[in-house]
Amino acid sequence: MKKIITLAAIAGSAALAFADLKVTPTFLWDGGTDTEGRVDTGSDSVATAGYWYEYTDENDDGTSKFTWPADVEANAYNNFFGPLTEAYKGIKGSITLGDGYEYPYSGLGFNVLSDKQEGADITAWEGICLAYESTIGFGIELGVQNEKEVTAYDNYKATVGKAATATTADFAWSKFKQGKWGTVVDQDVVLKATAAIKLKFEGSAGTSGDFRICQIGSLGMCTGCKTDAIKAVAATSVKAQLSDRVLYIQGISSAKAEVINLQGQVVKSATVSSTMDLSSLDAGIYMVRIAGKSVNFAQKIILK
Repeated sequence: MKKIITLAAIAGSAALAFADLKVTPTFLWDGGTDTEGRVDTGSDSVATAGYWYEYTDENDDGTSKFTWPADVEANAYNNFFGPLTEAYKGIKGSITLGDGYEYPYSGLGFNVLSDKQEGADITAWEGICLAYESTIGFGIELGVQNEKEVTAYDNYKATVGKAATATTADFAWSKFKQGKWGTVVDQDVVLKATAAIKLKFEGSAGTSGDFRICQIGSLGMCTGCKTDAIKAVAATSVKAQLSDRVLYIQGISSAKAEVINLQGQVVKSATVSSTMDLSSLDAGIYMVRIAGKSVNFAQKIILK
């Protein structure tokens, strides 16, 4: 029988130490106005709360990765998501799930209270809203304090469907479920000790897609992606043609190009303006991805 953790069961236990720090009853992060790469949850620990971060399956020997616009760099404080949201009115990027781990994943997240992963009571938020666009689906995950002992990493999660155009959606707490492969926990326990909100991409190796996160907030707070956000160049504006082992690219001045094999591994990466030498690669089928300011292009190629 699976162990079930309830509020009564954890009373007096060290597994969850409810924090005295508080968050606001509602919140909204808007990539259209943010220049810090930071979500204001109202935490009293203002020095370390809310900063966006990325995580991958690297510690599980995986090779999944994000690809970010090549024209964005971290600022003098080593903050990357601030410049990214300022440039693209949200968190814009591409995700490729790689091999090496049986269950590939990569995600974005922010800490509710602080970088110490303390838990806070977020019950009053009533759920999470999201304004986004994505060519693949993903999940919104509630990272509970001390998740290894409490949920055995089987966190409560809501499923977000793919959206070809900008979409706004609400996810009430009732939509968040456990997978029931870890430790079963009452949702009340998790909502009273949530340390992080995570957007998690999962799937089989080789899965890839593009996304932009415009807003995230408590239930009903999102208003949608800003209409003046930078758009990707139409596919017809960028062309890539293979001649022998040289890839000729038209329609860009300079952008980051990656060549990805069928296992989702980046086998060649370079900043290009017109050509890319692929003579070092083995024969086979590859995906070429070109990303840069106002550029988001992908094409399958066959090397013989």
